[in-house]
Formats: sequence, structure tokens, C-alpha cells
Amino acid sequence: MRSTIIIMALLLAMASGTALGAPLQGSNDNATVVIFGSSRMPVEDENSTLEILKVDAGLMGADNASYELLDQNNTAYYPGLYRPLSSGKQTVYFLTEMDSLFKLINVTPEGSDPIYINWWMTPNSSNNRTKIRYYGITDSSVNSDEQMLVLQVSVQNLGSESIYVTPFNFTLFDQWGWPYHPAMGFDAESVAPGTGTDRLLLGFTALSPVFRASALAYDYGTPEQMVIEFEKDYVPLSDEVVYGAASSGNATGNETSAPAEKAEAATAQTAIQAEQTEQTAAAEQAPASNASARVSSIKDMVAATEARLAATRQGLDQKNQAANETANSTAALSNSTATTL
Repeated sequence: MRSTIIIMALLLAMASGTALGAPLQGSNDNATVVIFGSSRMPVEDENSTLEILKVDAGLMGADNASYELLDQNNTAYYPGLYRPLSSGKQTVYFLTEMDSLFKLINVTPEGSDPIYINWWMTPNSSNNRTKIRYYGITDSSVNSDEQMLVLQVSVQNLGSESIYVTPFNFTLFDQWGWPYHPAMGFDAESVAPGTGTDRLLLGFTALSPVFRASALAYDYGTPEQMVIEFEKDYVPLSDEVVYGAASSGNATGNETSAPAEKAEAATAQTAIQAEQTEQTAAAEQAPASNASARVSSIKDMVAATEARLAATRQGLDQKNQAANETANSTAALSNSTATTL
């Protein structure tokens, strides 16, 4: 009981303002759900239009819950895999369309009413010339020695002259304010006035295992620098964006204290896509053999991605080792030459 009170106190402290970077959360009379974060993984098939979304979720007041995720087109996605973590947390895996933007997650604790939680907005920063947007983590790996992260961004030209965009326009900062530059990324390109890039990938390697990204900057150190601070700018979508004009008169901000009103607004918003939603729901209620096949499929996808990341890490380790050996050989040769002279 005491531990539950402490946990709730911590959640209330984190929820006291969006500037604190609080996780997404919602409650009903019986249970509380907290969405701590999400990241994406590519499917190991170059022709696939799908990717894996990993959601870090916590549940209190119930043993189990079902999840439904809605994207910007009102397409519903259901989990293909759950991986239990400690202290009532779990990773929930969704197989989604690549580069989807989400707006709502519906969590129904076992034996309880649904809890509707607005998803995160896509943070951005701009000046008179350029606008950058951050879409999140698309690939990641961590072991006892280091982390690797791949981020997704875009750049829009708001000015009257072309701009030249390279990965080195970007700087990533950790929780202590230490700067990092991309080790790999997209090909440099010229962006004409009034146009923008596609989504671009930025890869950061050899990060500390305790690294936590806190900000992403563009043209850092220049008069036109822009900075996205994740704990301040990564906030939940408004009710008006999620539910449409139907909720504007009774909006409750980012709170989730009125799930019945939100359910009504969500129902109205998704009516246009009823047939598509029914088909997806039918797939979710398919025979157990089909459900087992879906779980096996996504397990295979996750395993293939983890194997690829392990191979990538091993390749980078070998390159680093070769570089160190070359440097040591060069230093030894220099010392030998100096001694001879």
C-alpha cells in the first residue's frame, strides 16, 4: 500500500506541468495507465511498408489490459506482442504502416472501462528561414557498453532562397547538455524555397549506456539556431486535434478525467472509417490459430531486427578496433624512428 502511494505521488508530481516532460497517462475509477514512451523498429524486408512500434506502458489497479492505437487517418492498430517488464510495466508491440502519425491510444483494463489517452504531438522549431520537425526514434540498440540511436527529422524551407541541408546541421544533446554529432545519416540536399525534405534519418553511435536524449538542435551555435527540448516540447495533442470540433466546447485540455465524453467524440470522429475499423476489429477477434500466427510473425520480425542491430554493432566494433590498431602501429613506428634518429 505504501509503495502504491509513493508511485501515485511521483506520477502526480510528474503531471504537474508539461514542462516537466510527464509521460502520457489516464485513469478511471479502477485503474491507471501510464505511457512512458515509444520507439519504432524497421521490418527486415526492403519491400515492406510496415514497421514495428514499441510502446513502454505501465498499468496499476488491474492485472491486464487491451490496447488500441488510432493513427491520423483513424486506422486502428492492435498489439501483436506483449513483453512483460518489472513492476507492472510491459512493452506493447504494434505492427503499423511506416511513418504513421498517431493521435489516440485506447487502453481497456481487464474488468474496467476504457481509458482514452491523447498521443504526443510532433515537436518542431522554426525561425524566419527554416522549420525542423522531430518524429522520434526509428531504430535503437543498447548493450552494457554503448547505445546506438537513429532519429527521424524533416526540414522545411520557409525563406526565399534555397538552403543546403546535411546531417551535420543537427546536434543531439544528452541530459547533461553534452553535444553529439551524427555518425551516419542522409545524403546532403538542396531545399528550394517553399518546399521541404522527406523524413530524414540521423544515426548516433557509441553513446553511453546511461545516455538520455534531452534536445535536438539545428545550426547550433549560429545566430539562427533552433532547439527542440524534448521535456518541454514533447507534449500531448489537444482534444481539438484528436477529437475534432465536436470537443472544442467541452475540451478538458490534456487531462483524461472525462473518458465518457471522449468516447463519444472518438466514436463520431471514426464513423467515417467504420467499415475499415470493423474489418480490423474482426481480424483482432479471429481464431486463436490466427492470433498465434500474428504473434509468431512479429516475434520473428523483432528477432530479425535485433540480429541486424547486433551485427551492426559488431561491425562498428571491428572498425574501431582496426582503427585503434592502426593508430597504435603508427605511434610505435614513430617512436622507433625517433629512437633510431
